[in-house]
Amino acid sequence: MKKRYILLLVFIGLHIPLAIWFLNSPMSVANDEDTYDYFEDEGLKCSIGHDSIFNHPLRWVEVSNSENDSLPIVIFTHGAPGAANNFFQFLEDTTLLKYARLIAIDRLGYSPDDQGNAEVSIQKQSEAIAKVLSHYAYPYVIAVGHSYGGPITSSFVLDNPEKVKAAVLLAPALDPDEEKDFAIVKFTEWKATRWAVPAFFMVAAAEKKAHESELRSMLPKWESVQTPFIHVHGTDDKIVPYENIAFSRKVIPDSLLSIITIDGGSHMTPWEDEDLITNQLLGILSESE
Repeated sequence: MKKRYILLLVFIGLHIPLAIWFLNSPMSVANDEDTYDYFEDEGLKCSIGHDSIFNHPLRWVEVSNSENDSLPIVIFTHGAPGAANNFFQFLEDTTLLKYARLIAIDRLGYSPDDQGNAEVSIQKQSEAIAKVLSHYAYPYVIAVGHSYGGPITSSFVLDNPEKVKAAVLLAPALDPDEEKDFAIVKFTEWKATRWAVPAFFMVAAAEKKAHESELRSMLPKWESVQTPFIHVHGTDDKIVPYENIAFSRKVIPDSLLSIITIDGGSHMTPWEDEDLITNQLLGILSESE
C-alpha cells in the first residue's frame, strides 16, 4: 500500500496545488475502534451511528456531554477526499461541548465500509445529512461544510431552512464558473496509472469530474435563501479559488451573508483556522443563551 502512495505522489508532484491538497487531506478513515480509542485518549466518550441511504452505508461520529434534546447540534461535512476525522479537533473541544452536541459524518463513498463507491450527486449527499439528523431531536442545527462539503451543506440548508440556524462554509466550492481542472484527475482514468490510485482518491476524482454540472443543477435552489450563511475563505487558496466569495455575494442576500476573509489563508481552513471557526460557532450558539 505504501508503494502505491509513493507512486501516486510521484505522479502528482508535477501538479503542485493538488499535491498540496492531497498531502494535507487525511488519506484514511478512522475506523470504529480507532475512533473510540482516539476520544478515550482525550478523556471523552463518543458514539458512532450507522444507517444506510441510496444503497450506501451511512456512518457518523457524535460527541456530547449530554443526551439533552434541548441542546442544538453542530454537524460537520468534509470535503474530497476526507472523512469524519477531519473535524475531530472540533468534536473534542470542551467549550463547544458545553453548548451543543457535535457530529461529524463520513460522506457517501468515504466511510470504512463504503470507500470507492462514489456518489457524485450533491442532492443525495445532502439528503444523507438529513438522514443522520433524523436520529435526533434538537432545537436547531448549525451546519458546517468544508470545500466540496460546502455545496452539500448548502443544499441541505436550502432544503431545510426551518431546521438550520446558520450555515458555516469553509473554503466552499460553490461557483460552477470557478471550477478548476486538475490534470491529476487523468491518473484515475489511465490504465497505466489508475492501479496506483487509492479508493478514496478515485471517489474524489469522480466527484471532481461531475462537480461543475452538479453545481449548475443546484443553482435554482439559491433563489430562496432563508438562512444566515457565514463564508470563510483564504485569499491564497490554490484549490478552491477565493473568487467563490463573489458567488456567495451574488446568490445570498446581504442581510443573511457574513464574509470572513483570511489574508494569506490556504485551503486547509479547518486545521489552520480552528480558533476562528470555533469562535464563530460559539457566537452563533450564544445568541440563544
